[in-house]
Amino acid sequence: MELLPLKYISYSITMQEVPDEISLVINVSGCPHNCEGCHSHYLSKYSGNFIKDDLDKLINQYNNLISCICFMGGDQNIKELKELLKYIKEKYKLKTCVYSGCDDFNLFKDSLKYLDWIKIGSYKKELSCNDNFCYGVKLATSNQKLYKKGIDYD
Repeated sequence: MELLPLKYISYSITMQEVPDEISLVINVSGCPHNCEGCHSHYLSKYSGNFIKDDLDKLINQYNNLISCICFMGGDQNIKELKELLKYIKEKYKLKTCVYSGCDDFNLFKDSLKYLDWIKIGSYKKELSCNDNFCYGVKLATSNQKLYKKGIDYD
């Protein structure tokens, strides 16, 4: 299967996705998981701008205002995602995070040294809950997990 270059549909600045961080959250398109009931189902369509083309511009636009880059998705091209995470760490010295609908933590094993946070878990309506909090972040279902570097992995 050919890996398509990562694209994004939108971005935002938030203080709620990554604990204690002001994050530039990049909504990556082409999500392969197609979780029934997903609140970001629009991300399943592969469209938008290439992340590589716009990443520096986006980061520089919010320079000194953000402390983290969070990719909502990107695991459909784990090789490029790893390259982007490495680039951010080396050039900008920012923290990094990935939110993924993937259920397998091991998919990210080669990227962990460039990740400060990782949230994994597909959305499963039958596992919906209001009491799944991890590091102060509310997770939509009981199978979703948020991992922190230095505590949950090295």
